[in-house]
Amino acid sequence: MTVTEETAARLRPELTRLIAEFRAMARMLVGALPDPDLIDDVWVEIEVGGQTWWIHWHDPHYRCESDTGVVVEAQIYHPDQIDPAFLLEYAQTAGGHEAVVTACPRGFHDIARLLDLYES
Repeated sequence: MTVTEETAARLRPELTRLIAEFRAMARMLVGALPDPDLIDDVWVEIEVGGQTWWIHWHDPHYRCESDTGVVVEAQIYHPDQIDPAFLLEYAQTAGGHEAVVTACPRGFHDIARLLDLYES
């Protein structure tokens, strides 16, 4: 089942909150990175926001996973950029975004459709 315009309209406030939360986390983590120009495929452990995060660089992205299982994967040089797959993974692991997760049973295809309708 494809995400409908009605579903997208109903989820707009939740999607707005999810995007803002994701961007804030991505910016916070980028700000704490020891050196965003490290070579590819490097793992680093940092403390941010009272949590331990394991950072994996794979230019131009980094994948951050907290000790509580929250995953933030984003652009190293443009942390505000939204990738549908990365946003959905954050929603699935951060908690509190069940409405968006439930609306996306087909994963990437559904979250991409939600974002397309959100931006139009």
